[in-house]
Amino acid sequence: MAGANMKSIKNRIKSVESTMSITKAMELVATSKLRKAKAHEEAVKPFFRLLEATIADIIRSGSEKNIYIHNPAAVPKTDATCYVVIAGDRGLAGGYNNNLFRMVREQIKDGDYVIPVGKKSIDYYAKQPYGSLTKEFSLTAEVSVPEAVEISSILCSGYLEGKFSHVVIAFTNFVSMLAQEPELKTLLPLDKEKLLAESQTDETGDEKKILPDTIYEPSPEAVLSRIIPQYISGMVYGAVCEAQASEFAARRSSMSAANKNAGEMIDNLTLYYNRARQAMITQEITEIVAGSNT
Repeated sequence: MAGANMKSIKNRIKSVESTMSITKAMELVATSKLRKAKAHEEAVKPFFRLLEATIADIIRSGSEKNIYIHNPAAVPKTDATCYVVIAGDRGLAGGYNNNLFRMVREQIKDGDYVIPVGKKSIDYYAKQPYGSLTKEFSLTAEVSVPEAVEISSILCSGYLEGKFSHVVIAFTNFVSMLAQEPELKTLLPLDKEKLLAESQTDETGDEKKILPDTIYEPSPEAVLSRIIPQYISGMVYGAVCEAQASEFAARRSSMSAANKNAGEMIDNLTLYYNRARQAMITQEITEIVAGSNT
């Protein structure tokens, strides 16, 4: 009986060790992909910071009646909102996807639209009663700058047509390797005051130098209408990179916790195995001594 128990414990230890080797590999892969995602985000930041500064400069010069810019006096044709929800492509990342969906669920209402990005997002919103503008972006990992431009085109077209009056992007913000926070960010209409305030300081918080007046051809309004969709695509791509980094960090943390739990389980099973082995040896010695006394 003890021998059978020892065999089952030994098989369980082998099974946990096999699972642990997989989770360790997944942790290493997630760490490697995390670095690449952050590198991609850092690579595109300068270009879109320049676009942001240009938009702020044009607004500062007096072109503030653009349709993309928030105007309290304007009456929107509809109160519908379009949400771009960037989730993960796979699970095994703790509460990464569920936390994001819960946050959006608290804000979204009937009549709103969704652009799901990522397999988990498409699967989730396929069961929800909201209008989906597209289901083409099924893998977050494959969303590059051209795909972000395509998403921006869909958003800007729907906004200009009056299909929805607000565009909000939902993604998970990478705070640190151990902390990722779901976030909602309004893309359209642009907040003029916030944009002007952000354009006056750099990343370190220091005040930027004011550049000489720039002449925009054919007109500031035309330039503004042309570069805002590019700016929106930059915001989308930045959110995708941020979401990817958060997903990999969440998966890395989840796999690290799984490795720790597996190690503790192996230690406990090894202890049980040694106890069962000791009990079997003690029983055999007792039987030998008892036999020699008869």
